[in-house]
Amino acid sequence: MKKYLLLTFSTFALLAFASSHDTSAQRRYVEHSEVEGVIIEYRWANSDWRDSDSPLELRLRIRNRNRHAVSVNYVIEFYMGPKLVESSDLTELCIRSRRSKTGRLNGMYYQSGTLSNEELESEEFSWEIRDLEIEEVDGCD
Repeated sequence: MKKYLLLTFSTFALLAFASSHDTSAQRRYVEHSEVEGVIIEYRWANSDWRDSDSPLELRLRIRNRNRHAVSVNYVIEFYMGPKLVESSDLTELCIRSRRSKTGRLNGMYYQSGTLSNEELESEEFSWEIRDLEIEEVDGCD
């Protein structure tokens, strides 16, 4: 009986910790923009979920609300103040009708090679989506 109570208490404690505001806020995606029926959301996460000091990376989720597939192309740029610090390679995606693509699974994560976590969290830092192209396509391979 003691083992059962201990297991129950541990489970509830773990659930309470996991659903606390700080941890759930980090897991949630925040809407960035909506263009032509495509919703772009983002979140910041540590590159290694086991290490809270690991480099931060920007993760995107792109949802296609259209009744047709779309091709989505873009570049991510990191700025410190007005100065462009880094720019990603062109990301090219095809998203089926009423589907989404998310974060690491689809290569939609962007990590700075030069900026520290402190710089990424500073008020001077900003990021932008550039060269965004959304085009209706017949389907995805």
